[in-house]
Amino acid sequence: MQKLFYSVFLVLTMLASPGQSTVNMSLDDAINYAIKNQPALQNYLVEQKISTAKRLQAISEYLPNIAGSFSLQDNLNLPIVALKFPNPVTGLEENLKIQQGLKYQGNGGINFNVPLVDANVIGDLRYSKEHIKLTDLQLQQALIDLKVNVSKAYYLVLLNAERLKKNEKTLERDQKAYDDTKVKFDNQNAVKTDVSRAYLNLQNTKYQTKVYQDSVTTSSSNLAQLIGLPLGTSPVLTDVLPGNAAELNLPEYPDYKAAEQNRIELKTESMQESLNRLQLKKVNYGYLPTLYGFATAGGLGLDNDNLFQKGVWVKDNFIGLQLSVPIFDGLQKLAMAQQQKLAMQKNENNLNSLRQNINYQLQTSAVNYANAYENLKLIRENVKLAEDIMADVNVRYQNSLALYQEVVDAENTLKDTEFTYLQAMYTYLLAELDWKKANGKL
Repeated sequence: MQKLFYSVFLVLTMLASPGQSTVNMSLDDAINYAIKNQPALQNYLVEQKISTAKRLQAISEYLPNIAGSFSLQDNLNLPIVALKFPNPVTGLEENLKIQQGLKYQGNGGINFNVPLVDANVIGDLRYSKEHIKLTDLQLQQALIDLKVNVSKAYYLVLLNAERLKKNEKTLERDQKAYDDTKVKFDNQNAVKTDVSRAYLNLQNTKYQTKVYQDSVTTSSSNLAQLIGLPLGTSPVLTDVLPGNAAELNLPEYPDYKAAEQNRIELKTESMQESLNRLQLKKVNYGYLPTLYGFATAGGLGLDNDNLFQKGVWVKDNFIGLQLSVPIFDGLQKLAMAQQQKLAMQKNENNLNSLRQNINYQLQTSAVNYANAYENLKLIRENVKLAEDIMADVNVRYQNSLALYQEVVDAENTLKDTEFTYLQAMYTYLLAELDWKKANGKL
C-alpha cells in the first residue's frame, strides 16, 4: 500500500521536474484563483472600466469647453485701396491710394463654448449609463461559465486520479496473483498457461497505470492553464470524488418562470435590445435643432511699431448663441435608423431562441440529472457485489477450489465495475452542474 500512495502522490504533483512549484487547491480555491487570474475573465473587468470611462466621456460632452488663445501677426504687405477723387485745382478725377490696416496685430483671450440643447449628447448620456449595466451582466455570465468550466476540469483530474488509484490496487492484486500462480506452478498445482496469463495481465495493468498517470498529468495541466496558474506551477487537488451522492429530490415540473428570471443570458440580450432602442432614439434626435452658447473674453492689439506698449490694446469681449437646424443629410439618418430597427429584430429573435433553449435545457438537464443519480446507485450496488465475488474467488483459488480463469474473470469484472462507477460519479457531477446552470442557480 505504501507503493500505491507514493505513486499517486507523485502523479498528483504532475511528476514535477526540478524547480517546478505546486499549490494545494480545493475546488473553491481553484474557482477563486481563476476569478482573480484568468486572462479571459480579466478582459471582462477591463471592459467594465472602459464602459465607465465612456460614461465619463459622455458626461464631458455636456460640460463647457474652455480654451485660451493668443496670436501675433506681422502684416508684411498692407492692402491698398485706390479711390477716385476730383482734383479741386484741375477739376479732373485722380486716383488716390490709401493703405489699409496696421503692420502689427495681436489677438488673445479665453473662449467658452457650451451645449445648451443637444439631443445627441443626451442620447450618449443615456446609452453610456445603460452600457455599464450590460458589461456588468456580461461579467456575471463570464463568471458562471468560468465556474462551470473550472468545475468540470477539476472533476476530470479527480476522475483520472481515482482511476489511477483503482488501477494501482489492481496492479497489486495482479502482482500477487502472478506470484501465487508461480508458486502453484512450481508446486505443480498450476499449468504454464496460467503463469503466462497471469504475467500478461500484470503487464497490461502496468501499461494502463502509465496511461492513467499521463491522463492525470494532462488534465492537471489543462486545469492549471484554465485558471491561469503561472508557468512551472502545478495544482495539487485537495478534494476527492464523493463516495456517494446525497438523496436527490427534484421538483416534478421545472420552474420555467423562475429560471428565465435567473438566467443572465436573457437579461443580457434584453439589455442589448434596450441599447439598440436608445441608439435608434439617438438617430432620431439628429433631426432636432442644437443650440450652443459661446463667449470670448480677450483683447485686440494694433500698431505699426510696437504691440507691447501702453494704449495699443483694446477689449474684445462678446457673447452669443448658435442655432443649428438639420435640413437634409443625404438620407444618412434614415439608413442608420433602418439598421437599428433590424438589429432590434435580431434581438427579439435571439430572445425567443434563448427562451426555447432554456426550456429545453430545463427538461433535459432534469432528466439527465435524475438518470445519473439512479445509475450511480445501481452501479454502487454492483461494485459491492463484484467485491464479494472477488473475495470469494480468491479464497477458493488459494485453497485450489477455483481455476485461475475464475480469478481473472472476477478481477476484470471488479475493475470494470469500479471504473464504471467512477465514470458514473463523474457523469453525475456534470449533470448536477448542468442542472444548476439551467435553473440559474450558479
